[in-house]
Amino acid sequence: MNTAKKRFAGTIVGLALVLGLAAAPMLGAEDPAAQEKDAIAYKQAYALVLDEKWTAVRSAMDEFVRQFAKSAWVDDARFWACYALEKAGQAQETVFRCYQDFLKAYPGSEWADEAKSNMIRAAQALAKAGKPEFQTIIESYEDAAEDDIKLTALYALQNIGDDEALKTILSLYDKAEGRRLKGQIVFMLEEMESPEAFAKLRDIALNETDLEVRRNALFAVGSRGGAESVKLLKDILASKAPQEIRRHALFALAETKDPGMVSLLTQTALTDPDREMARTAAFALQEIEGKEATEALRRILKEAADREIRQAALFSLADRDDVDSLPLLKDILLNGTDKEMARVALFQIAEIEGKESLAVLQQVLATSKDEELRRHALMALGEHGGPEAKDALLKVALTSEDDEMAQMAVFALSEIKQDVGTDVLLNVMRNAKSQRARRAVLLALADDEGEAPVKVLLEVLRTESDRELKEHAVFALGQTKSDEAVAALLEVAKGKDGRLARAAVTALGEIGTPKAKAALLEILERKAA
Repeated sequence: MNTAKKRFAGTIVGLALVLGLAAAPMLGAEDPAAQEKDAIAYKQAYALVLDEKWTAVRSAMDEFVRQFAKSAWVDDARFWACYALEKAGQAQETVFRCYQDFLKAYPGSEWADEAKSNMIRAAQALAKAGKPEFQTIIESYEDAAEDDIKLTALYALQNIGDDEALKTILSLYDKAEGRRLKGQIVFMLEEMESPEAFAKLRDIALNETDLEVRRNALFAVGSRGGAESVKLLKDILASKAPQEIRRHALFALAETKDPGMVSLLTQTALTDPDREMARTAAFALQEIEGKEATEALRRILKEAADREIRQAALFSLADRDDVDSLPLLKDILLNGTDKEMARVALFQIAEIEGKESLAVLQQVLATSKDEELRRHALMALGEHGGPEAKDALLKVALTSEDDEMAQMAVFALSEIKQDVGTDVLLNVMRNAKSQRARRAVLLALADDEGEAPVKVLLEVLRTESDRELKEHAVFALGQTKSDEAVAALLEVAKGKDGRLARAAVTALGEIGTPKAKAALLEILERKAA
């Protein structure tokens, strides 16, 4: 992912909660509550991207697409699912097909250029590996490479860094027609310290007709910081510019790190008559670190009259690991009537380390009459982690006769890597009352890496009497991509149970190593004999 995208990625998440979700035509007839749910779900999935947990990213983004098929975030989720495949080291052809499908489905996505670049890189690797058909695909994109050549020349000019180079870059912006080329020039201007570069950014921020390029210019100004940048953004904020531009200016002001921003954003959130501007201010505070911003968010959460503004403040408190916010979050969770706010508070409590936050999660699990909230408490315990959380989840996984609760307890357990080994999951596999909990163990092991999951899955395959679970174990072994599974799968493929045999053959194909291919040839020769 290019540097500019990385720098804006965190801001984009917050922005979309305010701006992307306001795009009603893109969301069809979904109600506001559903829109907020998809925002929360995407934000949680995107956190895995930032942590570079690529296997988990793929699962989370796929699940997001399944649950929120009409969301404005679906193209983002589809892109990150492909990106996670690439980063996790999946086969180049799998990566290529993923990006290709993405581009067919979302040619106008903001991620289209990056997906195209990544797809071509995969095609080049495949062509070099002896698959000439992919060279034809590469050549089909050559006609679209003119902007790339211009960009390469631009970067070279930028590195030269003289006044003549800057003049050329500024002239090219004025002649450019495409959004991509203009956007890249904006990112270059951000890195240039000269007054001329700032003057051009100012002009773009005030007058550019392409709103996306204009937005990029606002953030470039905010990233530069300094008195000039703050004044320009405040002027835009006070102007009659379109509301969307003024909201972007608020976020960009947060990027300036100016010491007066917390007070300005707090006042906007509490007093601005435009509810969307007030919400944006609360979200923008998320970009500012430190105690002052945290206290401001707590104040907004207590004092704002509008629920949506309070909810924005609650979102923005995330990831701060702020123990002083625990009493307020606990009150929202246990005493409030807003279920959605309670759920968000629950997961934010999970991010606060210590026994106090753990006790609150355990209290919800033990006493809440809201079944959905209790299920969320299971996942929050997995997020919190630690031996006590593990024990609480293990008890539910082993003893609950509620299939959904038991299954979610297993998934939550699988998130606690440090305190939960395969022996714990195997214990659930052997002793859980819920069949779905036992099946969830197999799914969790299939997503794991290393030798231990293979050994456990092989033991399940040898000892389990339930045919459906054996079949799940076979598929899970295929997902491990391990040669250790080949001998056992070959034995199953040669067995009398036709359904299991077919599953084993499919699993061998998933493994795809020379040893697995040899096993498949052996099966073919045996059938031909």
